Amino acid sequence: MLLEGAAIFVICIYGGYFGAAAGVLLLAMLLRAGGATLAHANAAKNVILGVANCVAALIFAFFAPVNWPTAIAVGAGCLIGSRLGPVVVRHAAAGPIRVVIGVAGLVLAVKLGLDAYG
Repeated sequence: MLLEGAAIFVICIYGGYFGAAAGVLLLAMLLRAGGATLAHANAAKNVILGVANCVAALIFAFFAPVNWPTAIAVGAGCLIGSRLGPVVVRHAAAGPIRVVIGVAGLVLAVKLGLDAYG
């Protein structure tokens, strides 16, 4: 159990700094560490990563340069999207939404690629 706890701690540090795939890693570790159901492990994952991200945000806010107008805009977009996203998904047809998301991802990937190499 000590090894699983240490692994969860490391995943939380990784998740607070990078975020990429931390949810999948933490969910797998929580399912491995305890006898929780998938729903309970997912809920625990959400709470744990929420706390890890809040701690990371506070550390960055006090010890790193922050572009506050950009941070506020991203935060507002996140809050608005978290409220409107589920409503849009419930009322929109699945096929067109998937196409729009795929095209938007492709356009973003091409733009980032051009910016990086062009």
